[in-house]
Amino acid sequence: MLRTHLPRLFGAACLAVGLALSATSSALAQGAALPAQALKRGVNILGYDPIWKEPAKARFQMRHLQVIRDGGFDHVRLNLHAFEHMDAEGRLPASWFKTLDEVLAASLNAGLQVIIDQHNFMDCAKSIDTCRTKLKAFWRQVAPRYKDAPDAVLFEILNEPNGAADAVWNDILAENLQIIRETNPKRRVVVGPKFWNSMDHLDSLKLPEADRNLVVTYHYYSPFPFTHQGAHWVEEFKNTSGVTWGTAAEQEQIKKDFDKVKAWALKNNRPILLGEFGALETGALAQRVAWTSAVARAAEARGFGWSYWQFDSDFIVWDMKADAWVKPILNALVPSPGAPAAAVARSSDPALDHLINVAKASAWSVYGEGQTTQQVACEATGKTCLRVALQGKRANPWDIGAIAPITGDIRKGDKLQVLLWARLDTDDAKAQVQVPVSLQIGTPPYTAVLSGSALLTNKLEPVVLSGTSQLDQAGGTVNLSVQIGQVGQPLVLSAPFVLRNYTPAK
Repeated sequence: MLRTHLPRLFGAACLAVGLALSATSSALAQGAALPAQALKRGVNILGYDPIWKEPAKARFQMRHLQVIRDGGFDHVRLNLHAFEHMDAEGRLPASWFKTLDEVLAASLNAGLQVIIDQHNFMDCAKSIDTCRTKLKAFWRQVAPRYKDAPDAVLFEILNEPNGAADAVWNDILAENLQIIRETNPKRRVVVGPKFWNSMDHLDSLKLPEADRNLVVTYHYYSPFPFTHQGAHWVEEFKNTSGVTWGTAAEQEQIKKDFDKVKAWALKNNRPILLGEFGALETGALAQRVAWTSAVARAAEARGFGWSYWQFDSDFIVWDMKADAWVKPILNALVPSPGAPAAAVARSSDPALDHLINVAKASAWSVYGEGQTTQQVACEATGKTCLRVALQGKRANPWDIGAIAPITGDIRKGDKLQVLLWARLDTDDAKAQVQVPVSLQIGTPPYTAVLSGSALLTNKLEPVVLSGTSQLDQAGGTVNLSVQIGQVGQPLVLSAPFVLRNYTPAK
């Protein structure tokens, strides 16, 4: 159904999650049941902090979770080296769970989603039998403990399988996913390919087709000689320095690499999380900043969430001694810091808390022959639009199309609203063209979640589509589509906005 108005949208989109939880697992179970939200910008935490053995000596404090949220992040990836805390029967102590409960509760209170990441990857690389026993013991304890936690809590089966784990990784994944699903049938579970979560091994992943609550992750540290120069744990590069980055070819390589991941995601209908990326402090700061920004923007442009490696220890974005952000790295990750992102969104337009896509003109991609695109200044929200030049009409509307990915999950019964501004780029006041507009699944047969049409003229006017979803679809599997094959003249599209379950205040 098309309408002629929708609330004006300004500011940056963000995730607003509000919870008041105590620091015990029972309180977590009683917390509000939040709908699953797409992961956007996150940071890895607590992998190498004394908090797990000697809480009194912890560098990381619970207040840092609010600092992270205020810095513009919406989730944390909690790196757990749990095997060393297990007893001979694989049991984790109450003291360890007490710390985990506190971290989860404080994260949720701060408005952060949390990925519980089992991080004993090197143990699994060396001794696969011991690994399989302990990993199953871990999830048999953790999964039921947090079965009633809000949807904002995710599980990650194992970080960076490699070495001895590579040959049997799909078996390990399946047996632990089965354990998790016994008590958490709908919880989002993060899974990645073998060989250190390498994007080059995505095709080796064997995932249950019917389980649509899986988030696929990969890690990116390319080019490794640049990001790991001087790394004492990498024999090949521990004495290396002065490696540079930033040529046009190097920048283009990131885009090519991420395009490969995007193609896999579209083919397999899976949402993507870039679970780790970072460049070690031994590199030149200016080039590290440029690389970090390039990677984060490339992920966002393709609808991927990301989690930076890491908050503290090395590759840092937070300086514990100075008790402050490493501003150049933070600015590279979150380009417009200052006021907390959530506060800006809530004070400017609460509709943005319901956004499930990247609301930028750069989110559009255009397919089909006989078209060229460029970003241009315009008067729509964001002040930047995409101009599409078309060389004549095609036989079908769908022969040329503009698509923008929907990064958030869609559930049956969700109320969806789409808003963008569009016009024909002509001085002819009588020009007008009808174009199909839809939210549709990104793979054949391209089933529509919502569909309609819009009349374009030479005036920049809103195009609005709204309705109720009759389908369940994971984030990254649905696109906003504007079919322009029969327009036959240049047109301009603004940044798109797709909202889920938004009701304007009366």
